[in-house]
Amino acid sequence: MTFRQFAIRNVSRNKRTYAAFFLSSAFSVMIFFIYAAFIFHPAISHAEFHRAAVMAMTLAEYIVYIFSIFFVFYSVSSFLKSRKREFGVLVMHGMTYHQLRWMVFIENMMIGVTAIAVGLIVGMLFVKLFMMTGASMMGMGEMPFYMPYKAIALTGAAFIALFLIISMFTAVFVRASKPIDLLKGSAKPKPEPKSSIVLSLLAAMLLLAGYVTSFLVKGVAVAAALIPVTVMVTVGTYFMFSQLSVTVIRAIRGNRYLFLRKTNVLLFSDLAYRMKDNARMFFLVTIVTTVSICAMGTFMGFQEAFHKQITNSYPFAYSYLSAEGSKALTRQIETMEDELATRNVRYDKLETRLRSYDLQDGKSVMMVRLSDYNKLAKAVNQPLQSLKGNEAAAIWIVKNQPLPNRNWTVKGTDITFNVKSVVDQTVFPPVVGGPVLVVPDEAIDTAPAPKKNDVYVAYHTEASQSTAETGEAISKRLESAKTSEYYWFASSALVIAQVKQGYNLLLFVGLFVSCVFFVASGSFLYFRLYTDLNDDKEKYRSIRKLGLTDKELVKVASTQIALLFFIPFAVALIHSSVALYALHNMLQSPVVRSAATVCSVFLAAQFVYFLFIRARYLKHLKRAAG
Repeated sequence: MTFRQFAIRNVSRNKRTYAAFFLSSAFSVMIFFIYAAFIFHPAISHAEFHRAAVMAMTLAEYIVYIFSIFFVFYSVSSFLKSRKREFGVLVMHGMTYHQLRWMVFIENMMIGVTAIAVGLIVGMLFVKLFMMTGASMMGMGEMPFYMPYKAIALTGAAFIALFLIISMFTAVFVRASKPIDLLKGSAKPKPEPKSSIVLSLLAAMLLLAGYVTSFLVKGVAVAAALIPVTVMVTVGTYFMFSQLSVTVIRAIRGNRYLFLRKTNVLLFSDLAYRMKDNARMFFLVTIVTTVSICAMGTFMGFQEAFHKQITNSYPFAYSYLSAEGSKALTRQIETMEDELATRNVRYDKLETRLRSYDLQDGKSVMMVRLSDYNKLAKAVNQPLQSLKGNEAAAIWIVKNQPLPNRNWTVKGTDITFNVKSVVDQTVFPPVVGGPVLVVPDEAIDTAPAPKKNDVYVAYHTEASQSTAETGEAISKRLESAKTSEYYWFASSALVIAQVKQGYNLLLFVGLFVSCVFFVASGSFLYFRLYTDLNDDKEKYRSIRKLGLTDKELVKVASTQIALLFFIPFAVALIHSSVALYALHNMLQSPVVRSAATVCSVFLAAQFVYFLFIRARYLKHLKRAAG
């Protein structure tokens, strides 16, 4: 048997331990390759939006690759620590440390090259499906299959370089320790885990401060608080696992009634050691899972919030604005109505005038007749206004900010309007700006001539007849009839489709990046569990001789696995919920449904993974204990 064959058989003998690492690496390679296949696709080399898609996917490539570096480095380092006893045996039988490092290098490269090959093969099998899904989500039209030679070359070169550098770097970790130290490995007696009361209190205070800040800040203050809150929660999370958890477990062990009840003595005696040993792994899994949930929740929350905002900002299916007296005004209105008639769109036409006046305080304001406003409001089922004399209603849609003035005096006159009510739901599109004063018809008729007069035309249709295709057709016809005069046209369905297209791009990119993060976090848990399997076998075999039943074995082992899986996930879920609530405060729009959907999907995936690992783990323990 050659040295290379020996290294290959080492990997095959440890395939159970390496399985999660191998599959996660292959999954990362597959995602990287699929994004590369999109980037190099000939169909997205033109058009502005397609260039935005390329930029987003290129960013995703960097994120996946950088994360893969940390993932591979952490995984290989953990495996080396778990194999100290094996290395000690090899050194005792005459293997030199140079040969030991060379063996580790060959093993890592073999796993890496195999993962790259599997990732590329699976990616090639599913790349067409992903292209169809991505093109559909982003409105790119049909993307024909092509042979992605550039994507294959980029993926292969990037990950071979990654595994090569990591393998060379980690081989240095195999230091010339004494054989007796290597043989003892994890069998060395562990000291009683200790914790600092000060650091435990600091962890609780940092987490509490981060949560309270996230709940209190609103609007743009959320963005300003993002970095300090993230730092507080991240540091607090690390100390929570390394210090606070041990303090709490020691307090529980001090309660003799709870500690000595049934199998709790077995559970809590080992739990403090597990929490201390796995603190960094728990911290890493928590942060990675939090990032995954927050990324998906944020993308879905933004999409939901902006869809609602656009619906409110464009209350009518088609809106048109132009200066009164424009030579193109009549022709453009005829063009719009001709296109609507061609497409058999039934509509109600609502036309009004927006008059612009300068105010005494130097500002300007637009005014609209009460009768015209009520027609618009009635069409979209908004409350009607009742005004008389110098009363006015202000359309003011800037949330969390008070109306600048309650009295508005027209410059050069003694006409002053008193704001009777504030309307927070506009019947005008965003281009009109604000505020807009709704005033009685008599006041408009007696007012001096405005400095500017705009014509606003709204077409109200049934929801089923308001389509992005119709809006795009009208927009193209208006643009084709070249005119130097200002006009503005918008279709609510077209605006929603364009925004949805952009956010679907982010959702598509974020979905697979989040999946990479989530799969990697599951892998951390998997190889941490199987690294301790041999020690757990010895422990349960000894306890079984003292009378531990199968039922008690299943209960204790299942509880320990559940804590390993769900403690970091529960903390990540709390972090994510607080972060998504802060997003709700920033957007001033409910994102509860999207947040609940994301959390439920991640929880279901984690539970399925837990059941699968639990079944396999218990099978190994029972076989060893029996």
